[in-house]
Amino acid sequence: MAPIKKIAKLTSVAMLLSAGSPAVGNSAPLIVVHCDAEQQAQVCIALVQALTAQWPDYRISLSPAPDAQAGLTVRYVEKHRADDWLSGYLSWRLADGPSGEGPVIEYSVMDRALTSNDLTPYAVQLVRSTKLPL
Repeated sequence: MAPIKKIAKLTSVAMLLSAGSPAVGNSAPLIVVHCDAEQQAQVCIALVQALTAQWPDYRISLSPAPDAQAGLTVRYVEKHRADDWLSGYLSWRLADGPSGEGPVIEYSVMDRALTSNDLTPYAVQLVRSTKLPL
């Protein structure tokens, strides 16, 4: 799939996720999630879901409005990737400057390739193990 099509697909999924999430007012703090659109689209979607479950009172977005001011930016940093194995960590930065990183989390399956369903527990563990300043 061409990079532009992948970005369009990621944006479409992000809009579906935000449409299906509980209504949170525009005054709720904004968390922006950044991932490499080509390689990490499914991980990014799983991260948005995990962050939404952990902090339902926040607005969480993959692609915020251009004028949106994120209170927190979270980035997935991939260390290794294979068909049956992933490792990576979350890095974060507050709008006023402080930043940090979580531990590297590894996730693997045996005798098959990872699927999008496998990414949910991986994303939950990434979120739970990272001390986000929320």
